[in-house]
Amino acid sequence: METNDVMRQVIQSIKDDLLRNTEFLSEVLENYQLQEKNIPPQTIIALMAHFNKGEAAPVPKSNAPKDRSSRLARPIAIGVEETNIISDLLEGNNVYLLGKAGTGKTYLAKALAEGVMNQPVFVINCSQWTSPIEIRGGQTIEGYKEGELIKAWAEGGIVILDELPKLDPNTAGLLNDSLAETAAQPKYDESDPPKVIPETIPYITNGAGVKIYKGQNVTKESLEKQWDKMDDRTKGRYADKEDFIKTRMDAKFRFSVIGTGNTDMMTVGNKYSGNQKQDYSLVDRFAGSYYLLEKNTTKEKELTYSFVFNVCDAIRNYLESVDAPQSISLRTMLNFNRTFEQEMIYEVNPNSPFSDRIVNNSGKRMKPKTIADSIQSFCLLLEDKGDALKRYPQFVEATGGFTSDMGSLPKLGRKPSAKEFRQEFVQKYKLDPKDGVPSEVNDRGEVVAITITKKGK
Repeated sequence: METNDVMRQVIQSIKDDLLRNTEFLSEVLENYQLQEKNIPPQTIIALMAHFNKGEAAPVPKSNAPKDRSSRLARPIAIGVEETNIISDLLEGNNVYLLGKAGTGKTYLAKALAEGVMNQPVFVINCSQWTSPIEIRGGQTIEGYKEGELIKAWAEGGIVILDELPKLDPNTAGLLNDSLAETAAQPKYDESDPPKVIPETIPYITNGAGVKIYKGQNVTKESLEKQWDKMDDRTKGRYADKEDFIKTRMDAKFRFSVIGTGNTDMMTVGNKYSGNQKQDYSLVDRFAGSYYLLEKNTTKEKELTYSFVFNVCDAIRNYLESVDAPQSISLRTMLNFNRTFEQEMIYEVNPNSPFSDRIVNNSGKRMKPKTIADSIQSFCLLLEDKGDALKRYPQFVEATGGFTSDMGSLPKLGRKPSAKEFRQEFVQKYKLDPKDGVPSEVNDRGEVVAITITKKGK
């Protein structure tokens, strides 16, 4: 055995002995001055977790919803309008979602694309500065870069043209050919089962003038690689790997387009800046599939906790009463909702499987952000109107009074109890936020585990 190998074994043995001596570790950590120059903070966190619990240290999560149960997926309420939009997408009709800021246009587009259509999503954030390269591809200083529209075409995906009216009309003209071919499908021969006739597969050209065939990148091999890289939440939409591959292969020639905007594209409007009048040839690509989205309190209540809805609705009504440029969008409402959910889950059980785990450099568990913090942050956008909001009767009724004095934490006069939140969580997800066990609320308002009885027992 080499001398270096012997030394490594001796050092490892000493490390193991030290880690087993929790009394020694505790004394060291209590007296050691933690500074970046003498020890990495993550090392201290790992050591403290070791002697406190004998397990790996909790790691702070970013974007926690990705890490939760697949049952806590992005919510979407399917009504008549949503059904019509889904029908359009399945039939190859280009969809345009029209509505004021805050009506949930982009949210709905992404939720339908990811949660219902199960197609890859490609987003183009439109503005007067959006270049043809972003749409159809082209040469950059780093070489050729493929456009998002072309990627969606080749991947059997959905392209979301967010804030489409803001696109420069000359650049928007690049969309026409592709949008005219959305519904195009290949022809099949008369064999059993029928096979695609290759030369009939629709194609468009990218920024390099290369023919890109519809769904050309959707192969069994590519899908197997995608599956291996997918997170558990996304995999939860399918029965298994085979179901994922079959679903995507069956829809490889499906290409969908959703545009969003706060004008009808034929007028500029005077409340929102940056919108431009588009040529009717582009408008015609969406004709028959325009959807006017307005404030829908029924849908909002389905997507949020009752307390969050009441608070946000109060803020929105105040902003409308003073004709403020700010608004409470569905996106903001869901932002508040996620924060409130984490705040209350922590109160129910800090060690819940749905709880974000955040620790400081000393390994101490930290409480998550609160909805009071979110309200205070939103008030910063209102400038001088923030104080008036705190006195607005509906807001006072919803919050029980809100205080955010300088130098102190923001506080609500009233919010649901942990028990009330637990009941609403169970009714929403059929899971107990305390431990993740499938549960329901009985007639007495108690949370009880769901008992599954096998037939014949």
